[in-house]
Amino acid sequence: MRAFASSLVFMTAVTVGVPAAFAQPEPRAAVSASVGVGSGSSDTGVAVGGALLFDVHERLSVEGQGIYLGRGKGADAFTAGGAVLINLLPASESLVPYAAIGGGVYHVSFDLAHPRFLGPVGGQFGAGTTVCPAPGRGFGFGPGPGFGGGTGTCSATGAGFWGVGALPNFYARRLGPLVFPPGGGWETRAFTDPVVAIGGGVRFNVSERLMIRPDARALVVLGDGHRHTLGVFVVHIAYRF
Repeated sequence: MRAFASSLVFMTAVTVGVPAAFAQPEPRAAVSASVGVGSGSSDTGVAVGGALLFDVHERLSVEGQGIYLGRGKGADAFTAGGAVLINLLPASESLVPYAAIGGGVYHVSFDLAHPRFLGPVGGQFGAGTTVCPAPGRGFGFGPGPGFGGGTGTCSATGAGFWGVGALPNFYARRLGPLVFPPGGGWETRAFTDPVVAIGGGVRFNVSERLMIRPDARALVVLGDGHRHTLGVFVVHIAYRF
């Protein structure tokens, strides 16, 4: 009888333990494709990229992502970085709102010869002449629309001002003195700056493997003691593994 009881206990332990030993762990990581829009002070464009999300535990996740941002005609940008996501409900729930804070880098390039920015070169100044960037559009020597005293450091030998069009002042003030190009066009200028990202979103755990995650962030770009803010909204379509 004792041997039978011992055998029964052993078989019960094996029956319960074997499935547990071979059970698949709860998915903790997710890779996603992202699509949405990004908006700045003077433009709105497409936002596409991807992200990798890892659940540290039910209330805390970490994320790395990269996003291409269309900045309107003549401009392109890319941001990459990481963030900490604080889940307001356990990550295993079907619907999980979260707050996010992180940082990284923001890179943007401007084709200054595009009409949106410095535009085509005319004959107003001689080739090699130093001119100063000014807010708005146009060129000239006095006050008026698109002129003014310039937005950046300008050489004392500057012959006049050249309007920067839709170029945000955050970047226009950093152009410095401009050498009037000889018969060609203005060059492309690029800037890379640190960025702080703040926002949040909602995780929809559609199934054990599929997750949809709408996410909105404010990107605060920092440079030379000033800041430039953009809004980015994307929807992540993620596979969990």
